[in-house]
Amino acid sequence: MTTKNAILLIVKQNPGIDYNSLLTKFASSYSNANSARAALSRSLKDLTTFSLLVKKENKYFLMEKGEGEIYSEIKNKLVLALNSLMNTKRPVDEIDSVVEKLQILIERSRQDRDLLKTSKSSLDFSISELQTVAGDLEKKTKHLEYISKVFSEQINSLKDMGFNDSFSREFSRDSLSKLASIFSSQPENEFMFESQNVVFLESLAEHASSKPKNNSLLVQKDSLKAVLEFVESGKPEFSIQPLNIFSSVLKAELLREKITLSGPYSEVSKWKE
Repeated sequence: MTTKNAILLIVKQNPGIDYNSLLTKFASSYSNANSARAALSRSLKDLTTFSLLVKKENKYFLMEKGEGEIYSEIKNKLVLALNSLMNTKRPVDEIDSVVEKLQILIERSRQDRDLLKTSKSSLDFSISELQTVAGDLEKKTKHLEYISKVFSEQINSLKDMGFNDSFSREFSRDSLSKLASIFSSQPENEFMFESQNVVFLESLAEHASSKPKNNSLLVQKDSLKAVLEFVESGKPEFSIQPLNIFSSVLKAELLREKITLSGPYSEVSKWKE
């Protein structure tokens, strides 16, 4: 409901309400009193100018035009929308919108008997039709519960079969230490480091007792820890081009803010711990 229509509804429910009382009821939806007062003053000026409200001795009353405005919003924005949703082939697929609009309609109708009367006469569907949708929703829920169970079992099967996983951690000393531990547990005795930053790769080579070839560098397992310790100091170098580390089954991508490890689930699960 718009700000102006919210004010109209308050005045309708409280004929002759004064400004301060109106402000108290209106301000509940604002974070501070000054914002509420400014919004209320602007809206009251417009509402009285266009003859939706009338002010008499600092008291406000709803005019016929204002009452029509309230009914128009309820009917056009809620009732017509609900009628349209319930007229679709499968209303259950629109259940979020149906529930949301029904709740607003119920709350507004409880506040005002005239609105309740308007709502009753304007809906094109019955309670029985709503109950049918509720039944369809229950069936859909049970189906989703079944699908969720099967999906979880499938994920577990993929884990057991060693399918690939990928997970990112924050770039930190602890992450580099864990990365060194995981790669050191691999059967290979050397790992491929790859980067488009040739200058940085040459700096790594000094700690690896190796020479880069094109955009790659072979690092022996016993040099891995020292190289990764140097990598921590070179974090700014990863702002554009990542540093990639490969084993036969693992790939680590190092960027300035994160490190992503990809490979068999059993190995990546250690990285998640």
